Amino acid sequence: MQISLVGAGYWGSKLKAELETIPGVDEIEIIDIKDGKDLKDIKYNNVILATPAWDHHTQTIKLLQQDKNVYVEKPLSLTCTECCIIKSFLREQTLMVGHIFLYNDRVHKIKELLPQIGDVQHIEMNRLNWGRFQTKISTVHSLAPHDVSIIHYWLGTHDFQNIKHTGHKFSGKVQNDRDEFTFTCNRIPVKFNLSWYYPEKVRTTAIVGTKGMIFWDEEEKIIRVTTDIWNGDRMNYEPTIEEYQVPSNPLRNELIEFVECVKQKRKPVADVDNAIAVAKNLDLLSKSLRHQ
Repeated sequence: MQISLVGAGYWGSKLKAELETIPGVDEIEIIDIKDGKDLKDIKYNNVILATPAWDHHTQTIKLLQQDKNVYVEKPLSLTCTECCIIKSFLREQTLMVGHIFLYNDRVHKIKELLPQIGDVQHIEMNRLNWGRFQTKISTVHSLAPHDVSIIHYWLGTHDFQNIKHTGHKFSGKVQNDRDEFTFTCNRIPVKFNLSWYYPEKVRTTAIVGTKGMIFWDEEEKIIRVTTDIWNGDRMNYEPTIEEYQVPSNPLRNELIEFVECVKQKRKPVADVDNAIAVAKNLDLLSKSLRHQ
């Protein structure tokens, strides 16, 4: 298979390195604006867009009009309406969106483990780091697509309700450097902590249930399940703790999915409808951010 990679920056370079290891990928063409190239220079029918989020809408439509198979980095576009417009241009091509955590085996393992902790009572997700700073988009479109797609996978696709937001501009720039959202999904309380102004890279999730708890540290690649948390009506301070180390290469998994979907003419897990569902809740989060 021949693939044109549009964008060779921070994430594009990672895509290129991984693509070079995928069986069946014979040629990779780099289309980079720094080299004076644009969409009209694309030679191949299979295209990966690793361009800025605000360009995805126009670029994806142009590529679909040319009957290309397209993999778009998240988000597909900046509003649900724009995502629906993109869908209207889709015919028989493959259109896949880079919701990478849907291809993370640790995310799959957590869903498998959820019954062990009883009814889910609360989920808190932390996505914090020093950078990458953005000026044209907020943390909602830079960071939250990951967490929204994960919540949908675990809890089902539901409109977020009872959204509350707190934002902080530590740098004094146009976008908030930290955004905290609380809301309910399928009646379960959820909290997102999102920031690119934090001294440590943190990718953790805590899930509290009636019978136990799950802690996931993506940086350490571990999942810890705590059960037997009650001793009668008292907290058990010597609960049962099991730790899981689940190997996974999500980027490789999703690129293999793109290649296989093109060859087999089937829909990917992270298809356009999945992206529209994510965008709908991103719209709701963005609305609360604008009304802070």
